[in-house]
Amino acid sequence: MKKFLLGLIILTALFNTTAFANEVEDDYFDIAGNYCVVGDYNSAMEYLDKILKINPSNQRAINLKKGLSHVISKDKKSFIDNTAPSVKTAMEFKRIGNEREELRYLIKGTQEQNSYLAYYYLGNFYRSKKAYKDAIDAYNASSSARTDFAPAYLTTAIVLYETGQYNSAINPIDKYLTFNPEDDLAYAVKSRIEFAMGMLNESKSDLQKAIEINDCPDYQFDMAKILYKEGKYQESKDLFKSLLNDIQTSKIYEYMGLCDYALGNYKSALTDFDRAILLTVNDDYLEARYNEIKAILEKQNETAETPQ
Repeated sequence: MKKFLLGLIILTALFNTTAFANEVEDDYFDIAGNYCVVGDYNSAMEYLDKILKINPSNQRAINLKKGLSHVISKDKKSFIDNTAPSVKTAMEFKRIGNEREELRYLIKGTQEQNSYLAYYYLGNFYRSKKAYKDAIDAYNASSSARTDFAPAYLTTAIVLYETGQYNSAINPIDKYLTFNPEDDLAYAVKSRIEFAMGMLNESKSDLQKAIEINDCPDYQFDMAKILYKEGKYQESKDLFKSLLNDIQTSKIYEYMGLCDYALGNYKSALTDFDRAILLTVNDDYLEARYNEIKAILEKQNETAETPQ
């Protein structure tokens, strides 16, 4: 049973890290997850190493390597081998890119013993296809088939959040936390749900819990967003700036620009938005804000040059 639970924890983390990973890391986590399911832990390790080459501070990849090392040292056999053979076969087809057979075996697995696993991976399949209603239905079927299967609650909450169903996402994330009260990802997801609902105090409190467990750049980025929303523009700008070594995206410069704009630092804001534009493609919003700030500076210059 310990082996089963450890394997499940590893796989759950692999498949659910996508909520915060960048696109390349997302792909590598997915590939590592596929190898893990079929028991090829050494290949899974290789892809975790690839993630760490891109982002050496990726704490989740570091933790997963430790967990996989334990599995490798104890047992070479995948936990799905004896508990859900149809899911194992489906994952083998997923690894080679045969989606038709992957789906067929997942559906077959829902009629077998331990159907909760088949429903869970069926939910992952539908989620990857952006068939969100079907994904939620599958995750709900998974948790109905086994009410203490925590990963189904977490993924349900994430999909509901991704589709803007914030009120509905609160119950499953709270349910998940009753099983895993020390999961930083769950607190971060709940914080994002609350942030989207305008519940800033609750969002900040849950994010602080996540940071206490795992102080990573993604969570600090979310904290900087909360500070901006609270009107603490200088504090928010300082935190965004401290993250530049870890996060180089248009969003971080956009938020820095918004902070500078709110503080009346228009020259800095113009520079921030210029950098944001360089990191994206044809973003009308960024272009509009850039032109707006540029017009303010030009008007200020004209006023300064006008003889009194």
